[in-house]
Amino acid sequence: MKIMTEKLAAGLNYCIAGGLCTGGLVDWFRHVDWNQVAVIGGFILGLITYLTQTYFDWRRTKAYEKGVSAGIITEPPVKRRLFRKEAE
Repeated sequence: MKIMTEKLAAGLNYCIAGGLCTGGLVDWFRHVDWNQVAVIGGFILGLITYLTQTYFDWRRTKAYEKGVSAGIITEPPVKRRLFRKEAE
């Protein structure tokens, strides 16, 4: 079995480069303040939630306006709630 030196050298080079990159990432993660990551992640998650809710409200309003202009719908759509209020 003949070993090709170029392939062996290239494989060894890739392994060393991968090890150095992994070591750099591990060192970077070691110095990260996870409290700041949690706070920033919470703000980002809240913003994404707000934008998603706004988008679907906009779609609901657009569909309602389309239905009213076509004469299909006469009353506004009921917004869904997690807990239903009892009739007073």
